[in-house]
Amino acid sequence: MNIRKYIFAVAMALAAWLVGCSSQQVAIPAPGPLSVAGVNKTRVMSVAEDVLTQMHFTVEKADTEKGYIRTRPLRGGQLFEVWRKDNASAAQLAEANLHSIQRTVELNITESGGGVQVKCDVGVRRLSLPENDHVARSRAANMFTASSTAIQRLTVNPEQAQRMEWIELGPDPALETRILQLIQRRTTGSEG
Repeated sequence: MNIRKYIFAVAMALAAWLVGCSSQQVAIPAPGPLSVAGVNKTRVMSVAEDVLTQMHFTVEKADTEKGYIRTRPLRGGQLFEVWRKDNASAAQLAEANLHSIQRTVELNITESGGGVQVKCDVGVRRLSLPENDHVARSRAANMFTASSTAIQRLTVNPEQAQRMEWIELGPDPALETRILQLIQRRTTGSEG
């Protein structure tokens, strides 16, 4: 078997595995609030901002007095972006490679009895891009955009732009759990 056929076979096997993983999604319960003893709200806010920044989120609003942090929407990491940590499972990685996905994080941080509680909410949404009308089979490359077969560009016509929308997919409990674990490790000193 020549090398091209081997690489193609491996790529197809990986794609089949990823699609198989995405069809076997297990409902993950939303994590409860994280309780951290012996720290103040300002310290947890600082750590939380660092965690989100290191995960490539951009903080849109941070209010230390209210204990609130919200990020701008972050495009889902792709398969080749191995440094990205916003896909908490293989199923999420597969979905982010098949669709245009965005995630937004909201943290509510409150002081309670000698410690701090952190509640994390991650919202996920997917781009819905309508097809062009009246597309013949010979013009399949232009079904969604006006691109050539060699170079694909997202160029939508005005009618498509009016019907294009972000669809809310709900929470992402796996990423919520990951964020809370990172905040806990860094505030308790068990991770550098």
